[in-house]
Amino acid sequence: MVAVAALFAFSAYAQNPAAIKQLKGLKDYQEALGIVNSNLQTMTNQEKAQAYNFLVDIALNKFDKENNIQLTNQVTKQETPYDKVGMCEAARNAVLAAIECDKYDQMPNEKGKVKPKFRAKNAGRLTSARNALINAGQDAFNEKNYQGAEDCFGTFVTSKQMPLFEGLPKEDYYNQIAYYASLAAYNNKNYPAASKYADLCLNDTALANDAMDVKILSMKSLLKTKEDSVNYANEIKTIYDKDPSNERMFSLLVEYYQASGNKDVKKALIEKQVSTYPSKMSWALKGESEMGDQKWADAIVSYKKSLELDPDFIQVRFNLALCQNNQAITLKDANGGVLAAESKTLLQSSIENLEKVKEKDPNRVQVNWVYTMYQAYYLLGNTAKAKELESLLQK
Repeated sequence: MVAVAALFAFSAYAQNPAAIKQLKGLKDYQEALGIVNSNLQTMTNQEKAQAYNFLVDIALNKFDKENNIQLTNQVTKQETPYDKVGMCEAARNAVLAAIECDKYDQMPNEKGKVKPKFRAKNAGRLTSARNALINAGQDAFNEKNYQGAEDCFGTFVTSKQMPLFEGLPKEDYYNQIAYYASLAAYNNKNYPAASKYADLCLNDTALANDAMDVKILSMKSLLKTKEDSVNYANEIKTIYDKDPSNERMFSLLVEYYQASGNKDVKKALIEKQVSTYPSKMSWALKGESEMGDQKWADAIVSYKKSLELDPDFIQVRFNLALCQNNQAITLKDANGGVLAAESKTLLQSSIENLEKVKEKDPNRVQVNWVYTMYQAYYLLGNTAKAKELESLLQK
């Protein structure tokens, strides 16, 4: 036990002043970083903070040098060459090193006391470098360098959540940068990060829907195991439970229950939704569920209710016509193959709905209405109209 205690004490209060001396006067960031990384385990907390502060100094010197040339060019309209890539890299290095410096700066020293030295200084002198990450991220994003955009936007966003930068004034554009960070991470296939950044925008009314799209796509991209699927469903349900009127979350839950074979849960959710938050989407999904069970008459009622709320809901109007055709056929079969008046009325209504679909979607971009219309005319015995559509059936 004594030996273990002694080892712990050495680990906690080891000193390496030689490494600190090596860092003094260095100008190359990577060289200095290598020294820090190779000696970190033998330094005290104070020495670690001091070492990372040296890294901040080196990175900021590089950033300030290149940034001054850039600003001078803007004022004088000159084109003095400068290292734009190096400037952006230095800005990010400075912010990240400062965060590490602050972490150790707030830890107890060898005497168990916390005596921070660098927070106030670093928080104040990093404003320009941190803000430079926004333009750097935008440039990288426009060039489709999504790794670079994620690095810059992400560092800007996450740094604000660190204690070092808590005292900064409110940044009105912060949520927008977080959204771009989520987009960059998504395009970079870093889906956990994309979801994390999107979360920061969900309470922003201007960005919430777009951020939720990124989050949902990111979560779907991570679905590889049954556990992933369950976690995805739980997260969607959590969001839905907070706001049951959210049609997007309702639709995603229905989609999940359908894909996972939970028909009873899906039906119960839909019935609850149409009774408490009736909408064009809830009625449409009810009709879709009924159509899947070949309950044509019930689906017709649900689709009509959806169209009462949105007459231009093309997919629903097409599905309504399809159900009307199938209900007419069902009645015809039950009537010994004879097309009675009710079936004819259904088919005529189907054609009327399909004509409206055709008017809105003549090129069949959203739905291929031709065969359903052909079927209705054929069942009605209107061979002339059916023949007019034959040439379109193959297209």
